Amino acid sequence: MRLLSHLLAMSVVLAAVTTEAAPVYVQAGPGSFNHAALDLLADRNTDTYQRLYSGTPDDTYAAATNNNAWAFSALANSTIDGQLVPAIVNAMRNYQVTALNATVHMPIEMCVFGLNKTSKITHAASHPAALKQINRWLSAHQIKAKPVPEGTNEAARLLADGQFDQNTVAIGSCALKAVYPALTLREAGVQDNADNHTLFGLMKLEKRPHTISEDEARTALKQVVAQAHTQIKARTDSGKSVFSLIDKRLAQMQSVALFKAHKHKPIEDLSREVVVLSKALEQARQHCLDASSVKAFFQAQMDAAKAIQYRYRAQWLAEGVPNKTADLTQLRQALNQLGSAILETLTAHLAQHGNLTPELAPAFHAALITDNLTDKDKQRLYQTLQSVRRIENCQATD
Repeated sequence: MRLLSHLLAMSVVLAAVTTEAAPVYVQAGPGSFNHAALDLLADRNTDTYQRLYSGTPDDTYAAATNNNAWAFSALANSTIDGQLVPAIVNAMRNYQVTALNATVHMPIEMCVFGLNKTSKITHAASHPAALKQINRWLSAHQIKAKPVPEGTNEAARLLADGQFDQNTVAIGSCALKAVYPALTLREAGVQDNADNHTLFGLMKLEKRPHTISEDEARTALKQVVAQAHTQIKARTDSGKSVFSLIDKRLAQMQSVALFKAHKHKPIEDLSREVVVLSKALEQARQHCLDASSVKAFFQAQMDAAKAIQYRYRAQWLAEGVPNKTADLTQLRQALNQLGSAILETLTAHLAQHGNLTPELAPAFHAALITDNLTDKDKQRLYQTLQSVRRIENCQATD
């Protein structure tokens, strides 16, 4: 009862500041992995949800159904045998999904929170399922598990409220820090399996006329998971189309560096950068994209392009400049076309799939295979790319 009262209290506070937002009944509590996953979805769609944290899947689905509202819950996890979350299977015996609005496929990172940074850790408190995912960490540090069946949020609350001693830590989502700022992040990424991902769904449900068997519920959930993966693949493929064009543009830099080396021209050409930015900003206005975010992204592209050229120039100091020709006029024409294609494809992605988020960062890093491009270059490129936004209520022009 105390946990339910706490969840309801948090929901009232959140509802008070988001009265115009769409109500969503969320599995578990504030600071949970569901919380973090819904944050990703909100960033993707630039939406604010009225979050009504509801505890168990059964309670979440019942509340959403009774109020004709959205439910947000986990569906599957990569570390579970068969991947289907057992509590969701059980809830599906009484509820069926009528609409799957959106999905999130999120890596699960286990974080360790304590009352301070220095006390020796003797016990770790969390939901039993979470504790099972950190066995190696517990064993390596000779830490005893302290199960809290009510959930990771409740474990953190008990710690923050002083009901555990300073030698006990709480394990859960890194989002717990936003809910319990007094807690100290001791360590992150302590999960046994680095490839630990959970699939979440934003759904409409209805009560079944009668309870179905567990096997029937598993079949029904598998169908929802398959639909979720179809959505994820469509969004990922769309993102890859953008990423491929960015890589093709950067791949031209070897030829650009070669031309400049043969002509003894400097790598940096600030007057050319002004032209490229001006063209990009004009196209941004035509596509109803925020100009400042497009400018930051194109500046990051140009900085990465210069870095690639400098690295080739350094390589050729030792090896000699390759005896190949390059036509700068043709190269610039190709770069202009690729720049336009990037913005057109990005605009289509944002319109259909929402903003880019950290979900697609691994696909971005894998897609950029141009030589002499570092991980730091890729990080800055994606950081600026995922900041590009559409302008609402704007009419695109040709």
